[in-house]
Amino acid sequence: MSLSARGVLRVLASLAGGPAEAASALDSGTLAAKAAVFFGLEAPVLARSTRLETLAEAVLAHWPGERLVFQTSGSTGVPRSRVREMLWLTQEARFLAGLFAGTKRVVSLVPSHHIYGFLFAALLPEPLGVPVLDLEAASLTSLQNILEPGDIVLGFPLLWKKWGELGVRYPRGVTGVTSTGPCRPGIIQAALAAGLSRMAEIHGSTETGGLGYRFHHGDPYRLMDHWNVIVADTAMLWRTHPDGGPLTAFSLPDELLWEGERLYRPAGRKDRAVQIAGINVYPERVRRILLEHPLVKDAAVRLMRPREGDRLKAYIVASDSDVCAEALIRRLREYLSGTLSAPETPRNFTIGRALPRNALGKDADWDI
Repeated sequence: MSLSARGVLRVLASLAGGPAEAASALDSGTLAAKAAVFFGLEAPVLARSTRLETLAEAVLAHWPGERLVFQTSGSTGVPRSRVREMLWLTQEARFLAGLFAGTKRVVSLVPSHHIYGFLFAALLPEPLGVPVLDLEAASLTSLQNILEPGDIVLGFPLLWKKWGELGVRYPRGVTGVTSTGPCRPGIIQAALAAGLSRMAEIHGSTETGGLGYRFHHGDPYRLMDHWNVIVADTAMLWRTHPDGGPLTAFSLPDELLWEGERLYRPAGRKDRAVQIAGINVYPERVRRILLEHPLVKDAAVRLMRPREGDRLKAYIVASDSDVCAEALIRRLREYLSGTLSAPETPRNFTIGRALPRNALGKDADWDI
């Protein structure tokens, strides 16, 4: 299996921000540069393309078809590039084709240059032999008029929550898919009550691709067939090589709690230390301490960008929306002064009504 011309076009449109923006992005040269990074090509071979279709032809002419470069979401730190081999990606797509056999159409509201969207909207339709309907966020209110029996709908927790709030109803025989982060049981239950036949939850990461799946929110996740457990710990899994070679070990970004030979529950991201003044500091620990304060409803903590400084920063959602920002920050500094060391204490506080999120509803960075 290889990436089809339709799949390349879908990725390029996604990199451009959606079909409506593709032409302007391409004229500016921005899309060609993004495409060069994603497909691991030299920018000059794509720079002369003036139309989306022309750019796709250039990609297919120069891309060896061996690997792609995905960006992590940055939800736990600075976004990073991750090179993924097409062998692994197509192996997962074949597995998914068996898991979703009988699908008649893929309806996608996730970007195809994200690994989740790439696997489900750019690769999976080929072995299934089905068309893809790409929708934009503006289509949320009309979703129920578009869906047909046999569709699988690609979303993520924030979208499924919005569809529930809008009162979207689903025809019989429609399967939902959610990934990128935990989806609260109440959101899934609301979708099922609105007619959705089933919800598939996919657990994984940019680094590993999909690891496990489940069709009932109360069940543990089941490992996809190409993953193997050699030692039941939370550090490594071994992947069957698509060409029959030796098993390959992959480090896991999440802690896993095992409930059987191939059944597990994610237990959260592994603590990731950052270096501040030569000392290991754990932003998640600082966040947990902030959440214990009665004036804090929610919080995010991360390392400043290089241009911002070399300390931690915190984004705070107050439990009282009318609280004075300056007074809240002063009280938080007083609270933390007796609990955290100087390197652990955030240097900057931002107060807002909701934590910053990216297009997939995942934690995002913010400017200070």
